[in-house]
Amino acid sequence: MKYNFDGKIIPQLLEDSAKRLPDRTALMLNNGDGTLFTISYSQLWDTVVKLASFIQKTGFASGEHIALLGTNSCEWAIAYFAIQTAGCVVIPLDSAQRSQELRHIIRHSDATGIFLASKFNKVLADDDENYFPEISHFELEHIETLIKTEDKPLPPRFPKNDMQNAAIIYTSGTTGSPKGVVLTHKNIVSDIAGVVPLFPFTEQDNFLSVLPIHHAFESTAGFLTPIAIGCGICYARALRAKEILEDIQASNSTIILGVPLLFEKFYNGIKKGIEKKGLLAKSVFGTAMNVVKLLNSTFGINSGTSLMKKFREKAGFNNLWLMVSGGASVNPDVVNFFNHFGIIFAQGYGLSETSPVLSVNPPDKIKPESVGPAIDGIEFKISEPNENGIGEILAKGSPVFAGYYKNSDETKKVFTEDNWFKTGDLGKIDSDGYLCISGRAKNLIVTAGGKNIYPEELEERLDSSDFILESLVIGVKNENSEKPFAIIVPNYDTIDEHFNRNWNIEQLNDIIRDEIEKINLQMASFKRIVGFKIREEEFLKTSTKKIKRYLYTGEEIKIL
Repeated sequence: MKYNFDGKIIPQLLEDSAKRLPDRTALMLNNGDGTLFTISYSQLWDTVVKLASFIQKTGFASGEHIALLGTNSCEWAIAYFAIQTAGCVVIPLDSAQRSQELRHIIRHSDATGIFLASKFNKVLADDDENYFPEISHFELEHIETLIKTEDKPLPPRFPKNDMQNAAIIYTSGTTGSPKGVVLTHKNIVSDIAGVVPLFPFTEQDNFLSVLPIHHAFESTAGFLTPIAIGCGICYARALRAKEILEDIQASNSTIILGVPLLFEKFYNGIKKGIEKKGLLAKSVFGTAMNVVKLLNSTFGINSGTSLMKKFREKAGFNNLWLMVSGGASVNPDVVNFFNHFGIIFAQGYGLSETSPVLSVNPPDKIKPESVGPAIDGIEFKISEPNENGIGEILAKGSPVFAGYYKNSDETKKVFTEDNWFKTGDLGKIDSDGYLCISGRAKNLIVTAGGKNIYPEELEERLDSSDFILESLVIGVKNENSEKPFAIIVPNYDTIDEHFNRNWNIEQLNDIIRDEIEKINLQMASFKRIVGFKIREEEFLKTSTKKIKRYLYTGEEIKIL
């Protein structure tokens, strides 16, 4: 089906789906016993219109900023649409941030109201102080009470056109202080319009919502896109594999968006499950996968869809046909595995500043080492490429934002004179027009000989070790040169299992050193890791599981 998104504002996407599919389930939640709590499209739109009316009658003027704080839920979705249906701008907040960080964003965003889950009331006030006496606040759990007062709701007060601001998304802080990314309705809707034609979505599809909904990737691709198509959305109860699999089955989910860490857990879980079943099961599975690989490479088909069906059902994936990974690079082994397993696994790329999707692998031609070609409406350019074609990735198009909120200095820094957005990422474009990411420009390590080392490349290899849970490679300066060092979080479960829990700290160092030496043998001499430090705890991360790199410096480690 073709969808017309031209000139539409975000709430009109919901309104259109409600008119076309009034009885279709829009939102759902697993009650925990296999039954579902559901809201139809007509019910969702009716609730949104009434809550938008309440917002208008409360006195919020068109264009005012209203914050939204909570975890993934039906109430969050209702409030998001209602704020925009009332002609206001929504400020989605990261519920994983500390209270003082959230208070800073609320102040900086000039929010005059906030919808929030009751457990976050401490952000607004604690035993010592009421921080926002002037801000109207409403608890998400009591939305139903608010809409019951709307017997004669006011009509939607839509923004005048799609160039009006829709949301201000504050960056998750991988590099320090958060900045407010101002996105218009046109930015976000044009991004949806660029993604939808690439995949065979239908109104029968159900998305499982796992990533934090405030984040640009989940908000656009996992929330607004399925609403625009008329799909169902099931909110995952938790990030534990057991609950996710139960939610997939209860909701008959067919699509899931995630970050590499999630899919790597799925991948490792399936492998471990096969291992536990013994040699025969491992042999049968391996033979089936080899047949799929042979057929796929020979005939260019996805034979895993049929040949691996029984294995997918045993793994709990049932009707799942699409996985989309974003936020960071994913191990190509994971991409290849799921595509042979009969599930399309597509890696994409984007930033909050670009609404966010810039590129994604098309399902009929997936390159595991790439994030795909630019979506419709986006152009790429590589700035000052080196001899390997690698340079900073520049982007231009309708999904690209115009600037940061109240921060003209930072806005100027991220645009060229001819208005190309500087992503801060390094990469190259191959002969097929596919974008390949090398790493962040700020993370680049430069040797005395002028050679470039991309930490992400080394981290990917380190993280593929069974004995390493996660890693961070940083450059430590030595006069005019930098050398790569690694901070390692060991995978203690695997180490315990392999060595029967019989190891000490010296042996642990030897285990990690051996793994690094194996990797170094595969690398050019200038890329070799020259030292490491073991870290007991996992790295501090953003809500989308990106390591907050700015917290870790060369002082963390010494040459061993």
